[in-house]
Amino acid sequence: MTRTETILLACLVILVLVFGALFASLSSSIGALSTAVSDLSTKVDQLSSKIDTLTGEVRKLPEVIKGITPPTAPPTAPPTAPKKLGVFYYAAGWPRPPGYHGNPFGPGGVGGVYWFVFEPLAYHLPGNYSFVKALAESWEVKGKTLVVHLRRDAYWHDGKPVTSKDVKTTWALIGAIWGKKEWKFIESIETPDDYTVEFHLNVVPSHVLQVLILSQPILAPDHIFGKWRDKAMEVVSLAKKIWALEAAGKEVPEDLMKEYSDKKTALTKEVQEFKPGLPIGNGAFKVVKVTTSEITMEKFDKHYLADKIQFGTVKVLYWTSNEVVWSYLMAGKIDISHPATPPDVVKQILATEPRMHHMLISDLGHFAITFNLRQAPFNDINFRKALAYAIDRTKMREIGYYWALDTPYAHGILPSFEKLWLPEDVLAKLTKYEYDPAKAEEILKKAGYKKGPDGYWRTPDGKLIELEVTCPAGYSDWVLALDELVRQLNEFGIKAEARPIPNPTFWPTAHSGKLGLHLNWFCCWWGTGDPYTGYYDLFFGDRSLDTGVGTGADGLGLVNQEFDTPWGKAVPGRLVEQLLVETDPEKRKEIVWKLAYIVNENVWQIPWAEKRLQIYYLDGVRVTGWPAPNDPIWTLYPGGGERVAYVLITHGGLKPVITG
Repeated sequence: MTRTETILLACLVILVLVFGALFASLSSSIGALSTAVSDLSTKVDQLSSKIDTLTGEVRKLPEVIKGITPPTAPPTAPPTAPKKLGVFYYAAGWPRPPGYHGNPFGPGGVGGVYWFVFEPLAYHLPGNYSFVKALAESWEVKGKTLVVHLRRDAYWHDGKPVTSKDVKTTWALIGAIWGKKEWKFIESIETPDDYTVEFHLNVVPSHVLQVLILSQPILAPDHIFGKWRDKAMEVVSLAKKIWALEAAGKEVPEDLMKEYSDKKTALTKEVQEFKPGLPIGNGAFKVVKVTTSEITMEKFDKHYLADKIQFGTVKVLYWTSNEVVWSYLMAGKIDISHPATPPDVVKQILATEPRMHHMLISDLGHFAITFNLRQAPFNDINFRKALAYAIDRTKMREIGYYWALDTPYAHGILPSFEKLWLPEDVLAKLTKYEYDPAKAEEILKKAGYKKGPDGYWRTPDGKLIELEVTCPAGYSDWVLALDELVRQLNEFGIKAEARPIPNPTFWPTAHSGKLGLHLNWFCCWWGTGDPYTGYYDLFFGDRSLDTGVGTGADGLGLVNQEFDTPWGKAVPGRLVEQLLVETDPEKRKEIVWKLAYIVNENVWQIPWAEKRLQIYYLDGVRVTGWPAPNDPIWTLYPGGGERVAYVLITHGGLKPVITG
C-alpha cells in the first residue's frame, strides 16, 4: 500500500467515526423531540376538551342574559346655559376726560362712581339706626376703643387684599387733606394684625361717632398711598395741636398755623399729582372706561359678594342738568335717579314711561339763601334779618321745589324732625321768620339804611346795594328759585341780578369764600340722620368755608365765639363736639336747644325749604326687586343715592329682567 493510499484510508476512518457520533446525537435529539411532541399532543387534547366545554357554556349565554335586568344608566344633566347678567343704568357727574384722573383725593374725585367703587366698613341706615356690614365683619366697643374686625375675603381691584393698613392710611389722608374732625377724638389707630383695626379714642364712642367711623369709605390702598401716610400723620398731629389750643381758648401761635398750612398744602399737592387714570377701588364694580358722556363699570369677580350679584355691567350717563335727566327718565334710559322735578314734568315722565315709579323721602337737608359773612352788607345782622322777613320763601319753594317742606325758622333742625328735638317751650324762645316786608323795612331803617329816589336801598353810608346772586347752574330747581329770589329782591328795593354758575366752577368758588349771596345747602344730616352732622357742616365743614363762620385764614372764628342763649353762654364749636360724644338722649336735646338758638338768631343762612327727595326708579324693564317705599334701606339715599342701588345689587335684592 502506497503512502497516498494509507493517508486516504485514515481520512475515511475519521469521517466514519465523526458521522457515527453525529448520528448518535441526532437519534437522541429525535427521541427527545418525539417525547416533547407527544406531551404537546396530550396538552392540545386537554385544551381542546376545555374549549368544547367553554363553547357549550357560551351557547347557553343568550338564555342566561334573558333573565338578567340590565342596570339603569345614571341620568345625564342637560347642559347648563351660562347665566345672563344684567346691565344697570344711572346718572351722575364726573371730571370729564382728559381731566379724569381716578384719584379720590384729586379735584372732583372719582365722580359719581364713588359708592360703586369704594366701600365703607359698614353702611348706616338712618331710618332705623341699623348697620349693613361691608368691609367690616364685626366690631365692638371696649372702653374707649372701637375694635373693628375686617373680613378676610375683600380685595382691591388690582388683586391685593384689603387689610388694616388700608384703613389706617385712609384715615391718615382724609384727616390731613380733608381735615376730618373725627381726629379730635381719635388718639391713635393701631393695627395689631392685618385684619384688626383699633380706633383708640379719648371718649367712649357714641352711636354717632361709631357711624362716622364705620361709614367712612376706605379709599386709600396702602400699597399705593402708603408712601404718604407718615407725612399725613404729621399734618394730623399739627391739626390736633391747633384744635387742642382752640378748645382751651388759647391763641394758636402763627408759626404753628403756618407749619400746618404749609405741610398740608405740600402734601395735598403731592397726593393730587398722582393720576392712576382709573380708580383702584374695593367695591363690587370696577371702572373700565370713562368718556365725556358715559362711564362703564364691570363686575369685580373677586368681590366677596360676587356670587349674589346678577349684574355684569353698570353704566353711568352724564348728569349735565335736571332737564337732561328728565329726558333719560322719559326714555327709560336709567333705572334710578332723583332730579328735582316740577309737578307737570312729573306727570309727563310717569305718562311717558308708565313703569317708572316716583316716591318722596326727606333728603335730610335744607335749601338755603346763604350769606358770605366776610362781605358787606352780609356781615350786618340787621341786613340778614331784614332779608329773612323780606323774602316769601314759600313762593320760592313752590316755584323751585314744589315737593319740599316750608321752614319758617333758621334753627338748623329739619321741619320733619322738629318735634323730636325742639319742644313748644323751646320754639317759643326762637324768632320765627315769616314773610313780612313791612317788618323788613322797619329793621333796615332802624339800622340806618335808606331808599333812594330810584326805589333801591342804600347802606348807612349811602352806597347803593347791588347784588349778584348765584347758584349751581346744573340744579334746575335752584335756578328757578334763584330767579324768584332775584325778582323779590328787586321788588323789595334791593338791586339784584341772577347768575347761575356751572357746577364744576360753583362749588370750588363757594368753598374758597369768593361768592357773595348765593343758594346753598344748610344743616344737612346726610349719613347719620342726626343734628350733629348738620351743625358740624355749618361750623366745621363746607358751609363753614362758604359762609366764613369757621376758622382758617379768612374765617371769622364765630365757631369759637361765645354767644348768649336762654340757658346761659355757650360756644357753638364746643357744643357741636359735646353733641357728638354725649350718649344721654336728654342731654343731647339740651345741647341742640342751645345750638338751634345761636344759629336761628344769627341768621347766617336762611333756609327756604327742607328738601324731600324725588326718587324715580324703573321697574320691569331692565331691573326688578325694588323694596317697598317704607323700607329703611331708602334712608341710605340722602347724601349718596347710588348707595341704595349698590347695596341692593350686591346683596341680591335687585335682579335683572332677562328677555329673549
